[in-house]
Amino acid sequence: MNNIVRAFYDKVQYYNDVLINDIVDVDLEETLAQEYYQFSDTMVQILHTSLESIIVDDVTTEDKAETQFMLYAMRIVAMNFKTYENYRQDTSKTELPIYRHVLMNKGFGTNDQWESITINDMLNNQKLAVSFISPIAYCDDSEYVYTENTTKQDAIKELGAQAINVSQMLKIYVDSILKPVPFTTLHEQIYQKLNLFNDKISFNLSYKGKKGDEDTLYEEFYKFYDGIYTLLRNTYNYDAIKGQPDSSLYAEGVILFEALLVVKDNVDNYKRYLEGDNSAEMKKIILFNDGLHSNGNTSIKYADLNNEDSFKKAYAAGRRFKHPVGYIDVDSSEEDFQDTDLNDFHDLELAQLARIYEKAERTERENR
Repeated sequence: MNNIVRAFYDKVQYYNDVLINDIVDVDLEETLAQEYYQFSDTMVQILHTSLESIIVDDVTTEDKAETQFMLYAMRIVAMNFKTYENYRQDTSKTELPIYRHVLMNKGFGTNDQWESITINDMLNNQKLAVSFISPIAYCDDSEYVYTENTTKQDAIKELGAQAINVSQMLKIYVDSILKPVPFTTLHEQIYQKLNLFNDKISFNLSYKGKKGDEDTLYEEFYKFYDGIYTLLRNTYNYDAIKGQPDSSLYAEGVILFEALLVVKDNVDNYKRYLEGDNSAEMKKIILFNDGLHSNGNTSIKYADLNNEDSFKKAYAAGRRFKHPVGYIDVDSSEEDFQDTDLNDFHDLELAQLARIYEKAERTERENR
């Protein structure tokens, strides 16, 4: 957090502190509110000026958050000073409210995240009054179960709110407004699509038990396959490392091409099973630390999935084959492969698989 922002927030909180203690001590100053308004007018002008540059992205998200955070705090203290002035003019108005804004894990919401106490509450409970010195408090609602009938205010009442370090609060606020859109590469999009076809097979067999002409998965896959096969074959059907400026991308491509071929086999075998071939299997390629190998395949019979007595158990078994390429953290050997339990295989993201494959290819080339 920027030191100047922390200093400004401390100053705003200082004014809120003074007004609360003046009310509790019945020592109301005539000039305090005007002093705050003068400070506030200058600050608000500076803050709104800084917001103008945000439109053209001249500042970072954190800068934007700091500005908004300060404006929230100043708004609350300005409301409290209105109460302070009204109470100073008529001290019988003890029903007047003092506010604070409660930050939650998803940021600042609408007015249901405001919390207030009356001047009467403050006079009768000094500890409660002191808890409102910070114009912004925090309520951790990460584990609170909201229903249709509960509001943020209900959560605050049940969980309570507390004043925490302003730097901590700002970090929570930054996290709440910074919602980056995950960037998915074209490679990853294709790989996810292949995962989806495998997943549909296991879903159809385990939950629906589909075995008929109404199943269109075969046709859907080949529309996708016919459009992507030539592109991948012409681009990646060679060494993933040799002579390429970005070897990791080509490592991804090689794995992607192999994944496409194994999913094609799975879809073809799925069609065979629907036509009555109970020996048809679903396959998975296994990447070892020394690369992909022809013997590095594992499989499960479609009939076994379809014949499980529990749909959930069948689907869980089928989902072990959702990713067409799995990884095991050993060097390949016939013995290792045959003796390894399926649960020892890990399904990784395409980029992670590519890094392992790239390293294996580089090691093999260096050892030649």
